[in-house]
Amino acid sequence: MASSPPRAQEPALATTKRKFDTLLDRLQNASASTTSLANTLRESNGSAASFTLPATPEPASKRNRLSDTGMDRSRQVSGSERIQQLKSQLLTPRKEGLDKTGSPSTSPGGLRVVGQHQPSVKSPTPRKPANYQPYSQEQFLARLKTFADVKKWTNKPDALEEIEWAKRGWSCDSWNTVACKGGCEKRLVVRLRPKRKDKDGKELDMSEDLAVEVEPALVDKYQELILDAHHDDCLWKKRGCQDDIYHIPIPNRAQSTADLLVRYRSFGPIVNDLPILKNLIYPDPRIEDILKRLPASFFSPPGSDISESPPSTPAETVSFLFAVFGWKGVSETKISMAVCSHCHQRVGLWLAKDDRLKEMSKKLDVPIETLRLNLVESHREHCPWKNPRTQHNPTDGPIANMAGWQTQEFMLLGIKREKKEREPTHSRNIESVDLGSELTYPRGSSDSTRSPTKEDKDEDLQSKWKKLKAKLKRTASKKSLRSVKSVKSTKSTRSVAEKE
Repeated sequence: MASSPPRAQEPALATTKRKFDTLLDRLQNASASTTSLANTLRESNGSAASFTLPATPEPASKRNRLSDTGMDRSRQVSGSERIQQLKSQLLTPRKEGLDKTGSPSTSPGGLRVVGQHQPSVKSPTPRKPANYQPYSQEQFLARLKTFADVKKWTNKPDALEEIEWAKRGWSCDSWNTVACKGGCEKRLVVRLRPKRKDKDGKELDMSEDLAVEVEPALVDKYQELILDAHHDDCLWKKRGCQDDIYHIPIPNRAQSTADLLVRYRSFGPIVNDLPILKNLIYPDPRIEDILKRLPASFFSPPGSDISESPPSTPAETVSFLFAVFGWKGVSETKISMAVCSHCHQRVGLWLAKDDRLKEMSKKLDVPIETLRLNLVESHREHCPWKNPRTQHNPTDGPIANMAGWQTQEFMLLGIKREKKEREPTHSRNIESVDLGSELTYPRGSSDSTRSPTKEDKDEDLQSKWKKLKAKLKRTASKKSLRSVKSVKSTKSTRSVAEKE
């Protein structure tokens, strides 16, 4: 007959069972505090991990239901593994910290995670935009900006100007060198003239002898390389940007008005550094006449958070003049400049100061008028504010072949008043629609009815007069017939009476 196990093991077994039962009771009746739960798990980790089954189990009647459950689970999974599973389920926060209903997230066991510091979820690294976006004007202007540094890119013939390279995905990488960055990564050195030489006949780096004429055959060769220098698999070789990629959407009245006001407000911080009006050269009409034609609501358009009054001081008038011709004000290292966002030209405003112009006029012995700042000519040759070809307005409308500044003034002034009063053709004039869009109206709309013109009124009067004349003729003919008949009848009666 087998001897019973030593009684010395029973206290250890009972103690261990009580600790494990206490642990499970605490897990089931745990409060909302995650910190206390974690501490309980840490304290009980050692005793639960050392729990082992006795050699001879007690009778089933002496074991409570809770201990049976714990015993069965302990046969399948060890204590330390089980606690690690519980900890991972209870202490792992949800990704957003909230459930779908917007309340604090809960664990699978129903415990709410409260007071626990949620670790910040790292946002994924934003992906770089695709290199090949021939329809993106933003990327086109970014590539074009790399050519603006005169230390890296010199003037080229029109066939090789920077916009032709930017349209085909090229950026200026170094001295007269272009690269397809983010694409096929090809590089090409554009060398049209030899380098300048010093006194000893040694070529100077990053120099170009402008006295040498560019050979037309060399220009044609590089014009082909704009396309052929790309790798055969490069998408820029298959298709480039469209011809109107440089277009400024001035005919869109809402957008162009908002952009104009943004440029106008950009000169506010540097308003004291602006030149006086007489030292600026620009085409007619005068800026004062333009401001007189604009309503006061132009500077506070509906839906805008900013409410301003029209320019009232000479400096504000100059600010608006700069904005009309596509310039915005910036200040870099305490130097105030006017900058174009399209051709990336930068003009120092101190160059047009009245004192400096007078001083330079005396030193150079030239009229001061030749030194004044020209707001149109200061743009680069390819800039759409200056160049009608790159502005690429619709060819079938009133703004065809207009540069950006001409288009802007047309949108501000509209059709000439004398022409509009002399030839009213439609109740909705060109000022109330976006140019470039077709002026069509649905059948039956109020806009489909044309207001009567002077010619229509004249035609109506003529038709009425003709009808009246015809009526008079008919009336006169009837009366004449009646009078003839009456005369004939009287004559016939008289003749009959005489014969009798």
